[in-house]
Amino acid sequence: MFRQTEPPVRLMTRKRKTIESTPLITDFFSTVKRERSQIQTKQTVSQKLDESLEDTPIPPQPDYDCGPAFSLEALRTLLQVPLKPSLNAIPDKNAPVGLENMPKNVYSYIFTVLDMRSVSTLSLVSTKMSSRVRGYVSTYEFYRRMQLDHLDFLNESFRPDDDEFLENDPFIACGALIKSITITLSTETRAKVFLNICRNLRNQLGGSLQGFGRMLETVTENWKFEERRIMIKAAILIDLDLRRALIKVLTAGAGHFVGLEMKVRSGLTQLFLTNDQDVNEMTPKEVIDFGAWLSILLRNVVEKHQGRLYYILFGPARSSKKGEFVDWSYFCEEDRTNISQFKNEPNYKKFLTALLNGVRALRVMNNSKSTDNYWTGRKVYHMFLRVIEACEERGNWSELASSMALSIDPSGLFSEYLVTCLDARRSDYTRYMVEAAEMVCLVRIHLYRWSSTPATFLAEPLHHAFGHLAQQDGHYDGSYKQFLELIWRAQKLRLKGLVKSAKNTIQSSDLIREELDGQLSMTRLMCEFGNTMALNQQGLQLPQVLDANRDNFPIIDADPHPLEEDEQLDEIH
Repeated sequence: MFRQTEPPVRLMTRKRKTIESTPLITDFFSTVKRERSQIQTKQTVSQKLDESLEDTPIPPQPDYDCGPAFSLEALRTLLQVPLKPSLNAIPDKNAPVGLENMPKNVYSYIFTVLDMRSVSTLSLVSTKMSSRVRGYVSTYEFYRRMQLDHLDFLNESFRPDDDEFLENDPFIACGALIKSITITLSTETRAKVFLNICRNLRNQLGGSLQGFGRMLETVTENWKFEERRIMIKAAILIDLDLRRALIKVLTAGAGHFVGLEMKVRSGLTQLFLTNDQDVNEMTPKEVIDFGAWLSILLRNVVEKHQGRLYYILFGPARSSKKGEFVDWSYFCEEDRTNISQFKNEPNYKKFLTALLNGVRALRVMNNSKSTDNYWTGRKVYHMFLRVIEACEERGNWSELASSMALSIDPSGLFSEYLVTCLDARRSDYTRYMVEAAEMVCLVRIHLYRWSSTPATFLAEPLHHAFGHLAQQDGHYDGSYKQFLELIWRAQKLRLKGLVKSAKNTIQSSDLIREELDGQLSMTRLMCEFGNTMALNQQGLQLPQVLDANRDNFPIIDADPHPLEEDEQLDEIH
């Protein structure tokens, strides 16, 4: 454990700099940003974090799981600084004493007085100065300084939306420092340095992971996807208990380790999903970053466990006498007469919206073409199906949950659902076509209740589905016409059922009126598909009509000896 002694000079310099503070000391130096080493361009991406999630035994993890891997001696080796530096000796006795050639205790004094961002900038001034900063980071003074900076930051009670939050956050400043002192190292070495420093800091700060996510975002800002993927493996190993818990909850059944599931949710959220997870409230850049981190996290486990990990992160949680737990059966079928107030439709929408924020972020990230191109619309839909499969131990998803989930993301999940159901290669193609038509009616009901204009949201997925049918058959008289008729039939049967089961109550009349208004709001869109089919049929019939007219009224042959122009004029006169 580190000693808690504090040099007197540090007690005199506890105030953090603010936005209106004096210029940085490094403003008087010309900084040179070095090119990153080309070694990592030849590196292959390491194996997935959890090949150990397969049924094979867990292989040992070199350099990570053992204690000495995060000692200060190991850090000095990684940063290429002397293992036992002298406090009073000058690094280069042949060079004159100056800013780049002073004893270690003097550098410790200077770097302690300066704020962390100035220290980061100093490390970019020259190779020698970078070496001095590396030596400072591998000493106890650096971690004691981080502990005091963290306490100051907590006492100031900054809010995340304050202008001074980013300026004074010690984790962001530490991330910038790690990035600057490792700028010439390979990505794998930078990951080891990051893991070593984070483990030391976590021990110094009491074992919490709070704040390390912001440090990771700062270090990996503007990094490539492959580089971030290596860093995420190191970040999960900051807390070895988190990695062990992750393996247990993914290989065991749903809800078997209640406490470990919440530990995994808390730890991974603090490390990688630190932004507000409401996609509707994010800026486009924040949505893309959120989707990028989620993509890296999901792709570090095998596909068969991705759905379970996703539900642990975003599924609804409930409280009990034993504590909070992930509710795996919330969206499953049950007797609607015994449904609790906790499972009413507003709560269904609330929890499903939170559950699908990650799905929508993955789709937006993929459409942006700026990060990971792995998540096509089809793969996002298949991942959603794996989420549903993860809950099957507690029962199948209810019709309400399934239809409402498709209603929340109509242009994404619902569009892929329709195309999947309307695949003529399926042996039960007709049955799935009927189910798709009924699902259109259910989705239309939810959208009408939420916005009163369901056609606005259903236009894109329905155009996609009908276009798929026309392209699949090569004409409009087959599946295109059949699916359109099935939608009209499903609406008719739904209204007929409501009228037949209606009672002399206000609730029954409201349901009938709601159904009529919903169908009326879709009339124009449905007629558009019918007109497209009619116009195409007319276009196919037009050549046949012309051929028939040509047979009934043959064209008279022209005169083989036409009159000259002057002769034509004389005859007219």
